Amino acid sequence: MKLVLKVSSNNEHCDGGCELALVDLTPEVAATSLQRIAVLREQKSLDPDIDETYYWAYFVEYFSPWVSLASTEEEVEPAVKVANVLDELGIEENEVLMVPESFLVPSCQIAAVECRQMVVRADCIAFTAIPKHASFHVQTVEIPLGTLEAAVTGASTTLV
Repeated sequence: MKLVLKVSSNNEHCDGGCELALVDLTPEVAATSLQRIAVLREQKSLDPDIDETYYWAYFVEYFSPWVSLASTEEEVEPAVKVANVLDELGIEENEVLMVPESFLVPSCQIAAVECRQMVVRADCIAFTAIPKHASFHVQTVEIPLGTLEAAVTGASTTLV
């Protein structure tokens, strides 16, 4: 299942070009996430002060759904399609959206980021990164445990 997640920043003037993130939540990625949650819970039973763990994660694309002023004529139409799909699905009202498997973000809209990580918590995961040439980080909203379990089994789920 492909998910689009809202992204927040610790910079009030965020101009990193990454307002959203696209996660291809394959059964393998979801299973790995669930294993990491289980490890964190086991560690927490030994040390209750542990709160979350971080892992390198390269399968998230951070992007802006808006057409860049620097876009070429060929890049504008695919960029507009992305924005239209997200508008139809209600990205303004939802923090997590399931998008069709055919959903692709044009390369002109993908933000360059460094230090991509998966944040594992006791009942969810999230992702964080640093936009290239920036001194702040961005973080996605959380993907709850139920969504991860549904992705492993291929079951449909209602997103929150």
